[in-house]
Order: sequence, then structure tokens, then C-alpha cells
Amino acid sequence: MPRTLVNLMLYGGIDSRFVFMPSPGHPNTSYLDKLWAARENLYTTAYPDYASMFGAEYGLVADPLGGPEFGIHNSCGWLRDEFNAGRMAIVANSFCSRNRRHDQSQLNANVGEPDYDALYYDRDGWGGRLVEQLGADSTTVELSHEISVFGHGTVIGERLKQVVHAQDTRDIALPNVNPAWHVADRRNVLIRALKSYYEARGSELKTQTASPFNIFFQHNRAFREFGDAIEARLESCGPLPPELAGLDLYSHHFERQCRNLYDICLAPDILNLRTVSMRYDGWDTHNNQYQRITRNLQDVFGAAGGLATAMQQIEGLPAAGPPAREQLVVFVSSDFGRQLRANGDRGTDHGRGIYSILAGHGVNGGVYGDMFPDREALPDGNGRIPLETSGADIQGLTSTERILAAACEWMQPGSAAQVFPGAGNAAIEAPGLLDSLLAA
Repeated sequence: MPRTLVNLMLYGGIDSRFVFMPSPGHPNTSYLDKLWAARENLYTTAYPDYASMFGAEYGLVADPLGGPEFGIHNSCGWLRDEFNAGRMAIVANSFCSRNRRHDQSQLNANVGEPDYDALYYDRDGWGGRLVEQLGADSTTVELSHEISVFGHGTVIGERLKQVVHAQDTRDIALPNVNPAWHVADRRNVLIRALKSYYEARGSELKTQTASPFNIFFQHNRAFREFGDAIEARLESCGPLPPELAGLDLYSHHFERQCRNLYDICLAPDILNLRTVSMRYDGWDTHNNQYQRITRNLQDVFGAAGGLATAMQQIEGLPAAGPPAREQLVVFVSSDFGRQLRANGDRGTDHGRGIYSILAGHGVNGGVYGDMFPDREALPDGNGRIPLETSGADIQGLTSTERILAAACEWMQPGSAAQVFPGAGNAAIEAPGLLDSLLAA
């Protein structure tokens, strides 16, 4: 299995500050006091103070790059384990869009251009541009219910040329006659009739190269061969592991994507797999945020959640070369972040800055950027303190163009210049901040 990049989009705008909070031992006590006052009402338990809340809600971790200790929410057990193992990086104060609109920001994230200002979907995505650089046979495999702009190629009219839509890997092939059914079963009769038609007419049309019907028969033949190859490979590997077959998440949609993720690691050669697209909806937490965000976080990042279960099973796959699990890097982003200060409905409103996450064996784990900058508790140029001001965001200082360019270089040295030609001029919190983000 070659190096493979998984793009996981959290649609709706995640409050990533909820996921990561400073330790009660944080040296700036004024910052902690203001942060607690700004976000106290997000928690369903009426904690007497910040330290009590942190002890009940968060697990303490240490930054291997020398930063301060901080907490990862208890609903994110897999994230915490990956961070402690040195396989997860957090890029603080990043941004994938300059505005707070869902539609535009989601498009910008998938296109890979934070300043893109046209709501125009017939264009290329950064995953599509990357697979084009990796070779004409390379593919983006979409595991969700619809194909994201992320996988679109650069050629107008052929945007999906290097995309495989694997919404259900266990039902990806065109149907064949099922010997377990009665010979006169309507489905079997229809399958036999269609196969006979395509086989007969296909031979006939070989001599009629100009026939407009040829394209349909070519597609049928190619799709049947491809689907049968995937089906045969999965059958030879046996049924889904019980842990994945019995996975029971709040989002059945994400359940299936995690099963699909395991399956495509059984057939990377047939799929020509290089990038993967996944999604999880429902992060627009304007009210009653705690119940909604913890439910979602458990589904995605929990110790028994979707990624943990899929990765555990992928970890055990036999391999002739580098193990599949070691070839995967997951990039997690969202439309935008949410505001620093909670609103009156126990939720948070649209913001801009986020914490981007990369996880995998190829990642040099740690925190890149200042997770809890003092400026949030100090007066800004207008005399307002962000943590005391409704509407204040995590300040976006590092463009995701920089992060994704580094990921492209991990996939194939030299590819970033073509996929993100403007990355060298994109915003970054500090020069050289991401130089060691991914292994060579």
C-alpha cells in the first residue's frame, strides 16, 4: 500500500477550543480566569471552578515539542492515545477560510484556498490536484454519500476522471446471478437478461467503432470488471471483523465510512488508492453544544469510536511491504471554528480560526503554534479583550495551504509546488513552524 492521505471534513464548524483546553497549572492565571468566565456555561454540570471542570472533563497530556501541558476532552480517547504515542500533530490558530459562511467555507476547505471568494462548485479540489501529480492511474476514493469537490480534477468536463465513489464497498459491483436464489427469481432473470444483452450487443458493436452506443458498453465492461475484482478481493479476505461489523455509532453514515476505510485498505492496488475523502456532519452547535459535540466527538475520536475501531483493525492487516496503518495520514479540518465566548444558548456561534489535526505514523506529533495565546486575554487595538467580547475568534495565523503543502510533500516530494503554488506566500504563525510536521 502506498502512502495515502485521508481528508476528514467536519461539516458545520467544530468548536476545536472545546476539544483542547489549558491545564489548571497554566502559568497565566488571568487567562484561565477569563477563559472560564467566557465558556463556563457550555458544560452541563455546574462546576465550582475551572480546576474541578478540567479534572472531570479532560485528560492531561504533555506536548513532546516542549510546550505547556494541556487537556484533551474525555470524549476523544483515540485522539489522546495518538497524541501520547507521538502520532498526532495539532496546528493551532490555523484557518481554511476567511469568512463565516458554511457554503463558502466548506468549498474553500475542499478547494484548498482560504481566500477563494466565488461560490462556484465546478472547479478543482486539492485532493484532485494531488492525485493528478501522483500519476494518471492514481485515484481519490470517496467514502461518503456524495463526491466532494475535494476530489475534483483540473480538466473541465472530466472532474471525476480520477475519482472512485465507494459509498458501500460491500455492494460496489454490478449484480451477478445469485445461485442461492431460485432460478426464476425476478432479480436473477433480470441480471441474466442484462448480461446477455450487453455481451451480445458488445460483440456486435466492436465492428461499429463510430456508434454512439459504444461508450455505454465500454462503461459496462469496465465497471463490471472493476466491481468483480473488488468483490472477489473482499470475499477472499473474509467478512468484516466483528468489531467493525458490530460498530454502533450515533451516525450510521460515519459507521459505514469507517467500514469502507478498512475495506479499501484490502484492495489499494485495484483502486490505485492515494487519497481518501470522508465527512461527518452536525457541528453547527449554536445551542446546547455539550450534548451534541460530545456525541459527535465520541463517534469520530472516541476510544471506541469510528476511527479507533477502523485503525485498530487496519493495524492487524498482513502486509508484504510497509503495513497499511503506517501508510495512512488523516487530516482533519472543518468549515471554520467557533467564537471564543459562549453565547446565551449554551452554544457557540460561527468563528474563523481552528485547530487543524494530522494523525498517523508519518506525523511528528506535538503542538505547532501557540494553543492558548495571551493576546486572547489582553486588550486588542480597539481596547477590547477577546475572551470578554462576543464575536471574537481564535485568530487565524497559519493558512491550511501551508499544512496541506507539507502533506503533499510527504506523499510525493515536489508535488506541493503544483498542488499549492501559492503556499510559499501563504500566512504562517512563525517562519519554519511546519518544517518538521511530517517525516521524510
